Amino acid sequence: MKKLFYCVISLLLASATAWAEDPFGGFQQYADRPSLKPFARDLGAVLGAATFHNGASLGFSGFDVGIRGGFRFNSEAGNRPLRDKGTKGFGLPWVQAEIGLPFGLDGYIRGVSFQGTTIAGGGMRYGINKKTESPWLPQVLVAWSAHSVAHQQFSASQTGLNLVASLNFKKFSPYLGAGADRTRLVVRSSPVRDPALLGEAVSVVVPRATVGLSLRPKAYVYLHFAATYTNRVGVDSGIGIRF
Repeated sequence: MKKLFYCVISLLLASATAWAEDPFGGFQQYADRPSLKPFARDLGAVLGAATFHNGASLGFSGFDVGIRGGFRFNSEAGNRPLRDKGTKGFGLPWVQAEIGLPFGLDGYIRGVSFQGTTIAGGGMRYGINKKTESPWLPQVLVAWSAHSVAHQQFSASQTGLNLVASLNFKKFSPYLGAGADRTRLVVRSSPVRDPALLGEAVSVVVPRATVGLSLRPKAYVYLHFAATYTNRVGVDSGIGIRF
């Protein structure tokens, strides 16, 4: 338990450290036309990270608040804004709040703002089957997410849809997720390498797979860790309070 706790905290710190110096700050200097879609895929990978950590809905009046993080170990070979700037690992930290609604629905919001970049997001989840505390009975939900990005050199929007399943035991819950992300990128300043790209827009769709584990060391405290694959291998992590 302690090892996983330290692992989650380390990943959250890695995501925050990666964001301390804008990982996307090389966009204006290094972006060119072939790099736009690889950049959009990498950006969408971290925007859609850690949007779920259980297949069970919160239930009406339930509440969940915590810190999330998504981290990718490297970028696509064609992602010139990150590669040429020398950025290797990159990620995003989030503050996220969730609330249980009637009819098996959950809603959540999250965001981060730093170094001239503001990202806001949120989504809905729908529990397909009735929530139960019985072990070995799978919990399944559909999770939808959306994010918007306002950066000095570009703007972007992301939507994601995932099917999530978990087995909920007393102290832990393994979970699986499968879905896809759609990311749209718009160039807002004239890149040095190709000034004609000003106003250019591209869209990409990338599948997402997640395998994770959520632990509850205390009744209302949880931490989670997941291996993910979008266009690249990455990890999701988080810690919070759920009741």
